[in-house]
Amino acid sequence: MEGQWDDDLSDRTSVRPTLELLERLRVIQFIHKDVATQAELDHYMNRWTLRANAGYSVGYFAMHGTPAKLVLSRRASVTLHHIAQELDGRCSGRRLYFGSCRVLNASQTTLRDFLNQTKAELICGYTKDVDWVESAAFDTVLLTHLAYGTQKELLAKPHWQALTQQLGFKIIYADGRRR
Repeated sequence: MEGQWDDDLSDRTSVRPTLELLERLRVIQFIHKDVATQAELDHYMNRWTLRANAGYSVGYFAMHGTPAKLVLSRRASVTLHHIAQELDGRCSGRRLYFGSCRVLNASQTTLRDFLNQTKAELICGYTKDVDWVESAAFDTVLLTHLAYGTQKELLAKPHWQALTQQLGFKIIYADGRRR
């Protein structure tokens, strides 16, 4: 699900080309939805958690963010608490990636409560503001590993550890492990 990056209707900024590249390489299959309002986000999150979409195990939220909050557009934002309520107990076996600046710069209680309520396998994302190009390059590799559940192997490599530290990227697992 991708938020509105800019109010300019001619702006073509999107994560879609990254997703298309990975699909053409037969690494992932994806469904891409633009969301600019809370109602749109809620609708697509609910559709994503239907049994018919169980094969799409990674929920990717690509949008602006602030600590514990996704910014969908200039006029709309939602908290992690709201998202947890919408996804309540329906994310077992799923991994949630917040490709949004600073969203995971939230309290440990907020992040633990989110995982407990959604039943997600893990949440990951950024604690800092990130550069668009750097995060897009990282997304290309990370989304591949999230799709296969091999993110631990990726993050064990020293050159990726340095980049994740620079980007303020972190993962919190349902069992309490952190990276």
